[in-house]
Amino acid sequence: MEQTSKKNWWFLIINGIIAILFGIFLLFFDKDQIQVFMIYIGIAILIIGAFLLFAAIRNIRKNKHAGMLLFESILTLVIGLIMVLFPSFSLKFFLIIIGVWAIILGIAQLAILINIKEKMANKNILLFNGLLTIVLGVLLFIDPITTAGIVLKILGAFAIIFGILMIYFGFVLKVLKPVISEEPKPEPEIKE
Repeated sequence: MEQTSKKNWWFLIINGIIAILFGIFLLFFDKDQIQVFMIYIGIAILIIGAFLLFAAIRNIRKNKHAGMLLFESILTLVIGLIMVLFPSFSLKFFLIIIGVWAIILGIAQLAILINIKEKMANKNILLFNGLLTIVLGVLLFIDPITTAGIVLKILGAFAIIFGILMIYFGFVLKVLKPVISEEPKPEPEIKE
């Protein structure tokens, strides 16, 4: 097992390089690129909506129930169209929904913390996480674009640090000397 891990040192290095490139990408990701990304997501949603519409029409022609599928396809097409035509609005709306979700999640974490009767060693971590989640949610609700940009920059920095560490550990694994273990060999059975 140890020999297999030692032979795959390059895997850590490749993943480290990918993490560093992803981190650099996130550091230089700006509002315009996010809006272009939203347009691409909108196009993908439009394509999905078109497939759903074709499936609904096919079901109608075969006298099958298609009401819900038709409703879903029209709703998907409308959402995709809004995302393509109004990417800035779509992005803000999406981030505000994430902000509201984060506020609810943070309040739920604090409620769990309050309702824990037993002594728990990591209550402070749960308290910190709940409060941090609420703060992130409020910031996303108040100024979604700026907050998302800051979060992307922080994630980019962490990805670069993580990538550097993976590359380092890949080289450590490469030069690691195998440990010779003296395992007792089973004695052969003597048949009488």
